[in-house]
Amino acid sequence: MEEIKKFIRAQKGYLAFLAGLVFIVYLNTLANGFVADDRGIILHIPSLTFGDLFDRQTGFRDSMYLILYNLGGFNETLFHLPNMLFHLGNVLVIFFLLSKITKFTIAFLASILFVVHPILVESVAWVSGGVYAQYSFFFLLSFTSYVLGKGRGSGYVLSLIFYALMLLASEKSIMLAFAFPLYELLFGDLRKNWYRFLPYFFMSGARGFLQLSVFVERREMFLSDSSQDKVIMNPLLQIPVAITSYFQLLFWPDKLTLYHTEMFFTPLEYAVRFIVFLAFVVLSIVSYIKNRFLFFWLCFFVIFLLLTLTPFGISWIVAERYVYLGALGIFIAVAFGFEKIMRTKRFRSPAIAFFVVLVMLLSIRTIARNVDWANEDNLWLSAARTSPSSSQNHNNLGDYYGRHGDLENAVKEFQFAIELKPNYADAHHNLGNAYRDMGRLDDALMQYEKALSFNPAIWQSYQIIAMIYYERGEYERAKEYIEKGVALDPANPSLLLVQGMIYVKVNKREEAHMLLTKILAIDPTNQLAKEGLAELQKQ
Repeated sequence: MEEIKKFIRAQKGYLAFLAGLVFIVYLNTLANGFVADDRGIILHIPSLTFGDLFDRQTGFRDSMYLILYNLGGFNETLFHLPNMLFHLGNVLVIFFLLSKITKFTIAFLASILFVVHPILVESVAWVSGGVYAQYSFFFLLSFTSYVLGKGRGSGYVLSLIFYALMLLASEKSIMLAFAFPLYELLFGDLRKNWYRFLPYFFMSGARGFLQLSVFVERREMFLSDSSQDKVIMNPLLQIPVAITSYFQLLFWPDKLTLYHTEMFFTPLEYAVRFIVFLAFVVLSIVSYIKNRFLFFWLCFFVIFLLLTLTPFGISWIVAERYVYLGALGIFIAVAFGFEKIMRTKRFRSPAIAFFVVLVMLLSIRTIARNVDWANEDNLWLSAARTSPSSSQNHNNLGDYYGRHGDLENAVKEFQFAIELKPNYADAHHNLGNAYRDMGRLDDALMQYEKALSFNPAIWQSYQIIAMIYYERGEYERAKEYIEKGVALDPANPSLLLVQGMIYVKVNKREEAHMLLTKILAIDPTNQLAKEGLAELQKQ
């Protein structure tokens, strides 16, 4: 603790600069709304039970969200603020750690790059992407405690505690156990100290075992319910494509998108990527001989990506959030190169000028990228420019046009999404919604049925089919579909309301009275429930 206080006193100017830079480049994220997965995750927070907070998958995240909800409801700024603070925490810990194990210039330059690079935006500007910044923070605390404590005493104990918190924050961090034996191999004594890193592997193994069912579910999702059905399973294709795609985004961050689906290359393009990948491998081998510090951070770049580079189809081939902390390895290599150039008097001033311009350009790109995450309209339109083959994004664009009343273009986008992926259940459901809004009820019913044939768990399709039949006076058919929907989500008030209304018509009086009374207990102003009860009294 004394060492940290001494560091803060000595470097307070640099720390203030880094903190100020974080707020400059990410301040506009605080005005952003909930996008993509945010609504599905955050809006269920009020219904959480105490037991949900011990859930092995999302307990840490949900606990934090529950606190934020109790502080300010669904205040979007409040939910975005922790991501910025975790990012700031990561920057400061990185600066502290690197200042202790390498030259100060390298530490400062790498920290600046970590602050401003736009590839990190997804993990800061997107509420749901913040899990990567969160577990990275706990890893950095764990690794810093291990390194500075030399794997002994209170530093080692703290390291284990922070590592456990990291695993609680996300199962995606389980591969980071490999950073500890690699550090011992390069800078310590692996043969003598091998037992020190066993607890890290034990904890990661336990977390991974608890997540086996989730990994299976994710694989099924990627292979059956998303545009990732063309997932590259051959590691000789997958790994070079992924690594070189991250290099492309790191060194020329123009094609940033939520959906990196443009993974189709000619033999020549793949050959170029494979050569670049081999060059990276050769550079890493050379650095092992010449500079083990550089070798460690180049390896760290890969270690952070390990879980997403497996051939099991549980992740996207490339996603910007996956490389959040791993990018630090590349930033350190770049900072290492700049520091070397700056040592030469002749090139010192041009190198500094170039770095300043680079930071300014990256900052501008980051601020602009934050705007893409401001709302779903911005996000889907920006993704349309970079992900033309993404069935998900065409589905999202259909939703965009639908919300703006342009049903013709909404239908075109949903149809294009289905053309790209014929078994895309959500797109069929949304196309049904568009047809329904256009009054084309038979076409709508056909699409809802197709949606259910590909994904029988879409309760919304059952609900809307039931409502269409209800409006047509076909009450028995409406009853059949609403009961299937309720079986999927028995506590859903929206489904129960429709079920109660239908039961009024099929003369299931007691059940209808119970359901409609329950709805009014939840929402005393619900007019449909009141009308249903009034009709029951007349019968």
